[in-house]
Amino acid sequence: MNYDYKTDQKEQSLKLKNRNNLEISGVKKIESLNSEEFIINTLLGILIVKGSNLEMQQLDIDKGLLWINGTIDSMNYTNIEKKKEKNNFFGKVFK
Repeated sequence: MNYDYKTDQKEQSLKLKNRNNLEISGVKKIESLNSEEFIINTLLGILIVKGSNLEMQQLDIDKGLLWINGTIDSMNYTNIEKKKEKNNFFGKVFK
Protein backbone atom coordinates (compact mmCIF):
# COMPACT_ATOMS: atom_id res chain seq x y z
CA MET A 1 0.00 0.00 0.00
CA ASN A 2 1.22 3.43 -0.77
CA TYR A 3 -0.41 6.39 0.93
CA ASP A 4 1.03 9.73 -0.10
CA TYR A 5 -0.21 13.00 1.27
CA LYS A 6 0.89 16.56 1.83
CA THR A 7 1.47 18.17 5.19
CA ASP A 8 2.39 21.70 6.23
CA GLN A 9 3.83 20.46 9.51
CA LYS A 10 7.33 21.48 10.52
CA GLU A 11 7.68 19.12 13.50
CA GLN A 12 7.28 15.45 14.19
CA SER A 13 6.35 13.55 17.32
CA LEU A 14 6.07 9.92 18.36
CA LYS A 15 3.76 8.99 21.21
CA LEU A 16 3.88 5.40 22.42
CA LYS A 17 1.41 4.26 25.06
CA ASN A 18 1.85 0.92 26.86
CA ARG A 19 3.94 -0.35 23.94
CA ASN A 20 0.68 -1.04 22.07
CA ASN A 21 -0.57 2.28 20.70
CA LEU A 22 1.71 4.47 18.58
CA GLU A 23 0.75 7.91 17.31
CA ILE A 24 3.03 9.47 14.70
CA SER A 25 2.79 13.03 13.41
CA GLY A 26 4.73 14.48 10.49
CA VAL A 27 3.98 11.54 8.24
CA LYS A 28 4.60 12.26 4.56
CA LYS A 29 4.12 8.84 3.00
CA ILE A 30 3.59 5.23 3.98
CA GLU A 31 6.06 3.23 1.91
CA SER A 32 4.86 -0.22 2.99
CA LEU A 33 3.07 -1.96 5.81
CA ASN A 34 2.26 -5.41 7.07
CA SER A 35 1.55 -7.05 10.42
CA GLU A 36 5.24 -7.07 11.38
CA GLU A 37 6.69 -3.88 9.87
CA PHE A 38 5.67 -0.37 8.82
CA ILE A 39 8.03 1.70 6.67
CA ILE A 40 7.02 5.35 6.89
CA ASN A 41 8.50 8.40 5.19
CA THR A 42 8.38 11.22 7.75
CA LEU A 43 9.59 14.79 8.01
CA LEU A 44 12.73 13.49 9.76
CA GLY A 45 13.46 10.60 7.40
CA ILE A 46 12.41 7.00 6.98
CA LEU A 47 10.94 5.49 10.16
CA ILE A 48 10.80 1.70 10.48
CA VAL A 49 8.39 0.36 13.10
CA LYS A 50 8.70 -3.35 13.88
CA GLY A 51 6.54 -5.56 16.04
CA SER A 52 3.76 -8.12 15.92
CA ASN A 53 0.07 -7.89 15.07
CA LEU A 54 0.62 -4.34 13.77
CA GLU A 55 -2.31 -2.65 12.08
CA MET A 56 -3.11 0.83 10.94
CA GLN A 57 -5.81 1.98 13.34
CA GLN A 58 -6.38 5.45 11.92
CA LEU A 59 -4.93 7.74 9.26
CA ASP A 60 -5.54 11.49 9.02
CA ILE A 61 -4.39 12.49 5.57
CA ASP A 62 -4.90 16.23 6.05
CA LYS A 63 -2.81 16.43 9.23
CA GLY A 64 -0.20 13.76 8.44
CA LEU A 65 -1.13 11.68 11.48
CA LEU A 66 -0.93 7.90 11.73
CA TRP A 67 -2.04 5.61 14.56
CA ILE A 68 -0.69 2.06 14.78
CA ASN A 69 -1.93 -0.65 17.17
CA GLY A 70 -0.13 -3.87 18.02
CA THR A 71 2.94 -4.88 19.98
CA ILE A 72 5.73 -2.41 19.17
CA ASP A 73 9.20 -3.99 19.42
CA SER A 74 11.33 -1.25 17.85
CA MET A 75 11.32 2.09 16.09
CA ASN A 76 14.31 3.10 14.00
CA TYR A 77 15.10 6.08 11.78
CA THR A 78 17.26 5.65 8.72
CA ASN A 79 18.50 8.19 6.21
CA ILE A 80 18.59 5.62 3.43
CA GLU A 81 15.75 6.09 0.94
CA LYS A 82 14.14 2.91 -0.34
CA LYS A 83 14.89 2.34 -4.00
CA LYS A 84 11.54 2.45 -5.74
CA GLU A 85 12.78 0.91 -8.98
CA LYS A 86 13.33 -2.44 -7.22
CA ASN A 87 9.80 -2.42 -5.84
CA ASN A 88 7.97 -2.27 -9.14
CA PHE A 89 7.65 -5.02 -11.70
CA PHE A 90 10.16 -3.66 -14.22
CA GLY A 91 12.67 -2.84 -11.49
CA LYS A 92 12.66 -6.48 -10.42
CA VAL A 93 12.91 -7.78 -13.99
CA PHE A 94 15.78 -5.45 -15.01
CA LYS A 95 18.01 -5.55 -11.90
